[in-house]
Amino acid sequence: MKAFLLSACFLILQFAVFAQRPGIPEKPNPPRLVNNLSKEFPDFITDSEEAELEAKLEAFSNETSNQIVVVIVDDLNGYEPWDFATEIGYQWQVGQAKEDNGVVILIKPTGGQGDRKTHIAVGRGLEGAIPDLTANDIVNKELIPNFKDGNFYKGIDDACNVIMALAKGEYNHKDYSKKGKGVTGMAIVIAVIAIIFLLIRFGPKGNNRGGRGGGGWTYGAAGFMSGFGAGRSSGGFGGGSSGGFGGFGGGSFGGGGSGGSW
Repeated sequence: MKAFLLSACFLILQFAVFAQRPGIPEKPNPPRLVNNLSKEFPDFITDSEEAELEAKLEAFSNETSNQIVVVIVDDLNGYEPWDFATEIGYQWQVGQAKEDNGVVILIKPTGGQGDRKTHIAVGRGLEGAIPDLTANDIVNKELIPNFKDGNFYKGIDDACNVIMALAKGEYNHKDYSKKGKGVTGMAIVIAVIAIIFLLIRFGPKGNNRGGRGGGGWTYGAAGFMSGFGAGRSSGGFGGGSSGGFGGFGGGSFGGGGSGGSW
């Protein structure tokens, strides 16, 4: 009798855990990684942009098994953004069951200033590569600035590029957090000192050598800017079909990530 009661309790708890919470969109069928469910903003990104992003994320999924899902909705149906995004990841089973390597980028473009929301939910298996502070950086460096300027596709694409690079280990979250911080404060002082040094070093004598000093400084600046933008390039994932998305694998989400509004 006791064993029966324990089994019954287990089944009830299991049903409660896996039951679909109301107000969360159903998993797409056939499965897709880019899902614009907005009726108010059906052209938030164009059809061609959606197809290009879908192909890129499919290729990334096929190559690494990590899955990034983009979901655009009109209403959060009473949920907080983090809860809504996490539930999508959990109920759609984004990522792989043994890896928990899914990411959900939630976007709600409706409402007035401050009511438009976005959130990045990170599966348990990627929380080491993309901790909460880094997810917050991605929101504030890639998504929100572009969204404010109306560059909706660029914001999503840039965010996906950073997430893919972090997940693949092309650079780590500490390196990414430093990017974009070198234009104020001590960095300006160092830059001024460097310019003074270069002017002294490559002054009139430098000009007599065909202006190579000036060329050297230009190269240094270009190299810095190139390094800053490297993680934001789409690299070899742009365009074309990757052979189709095979579906979600059953990853787990524990509430990791971060969000914001614009």
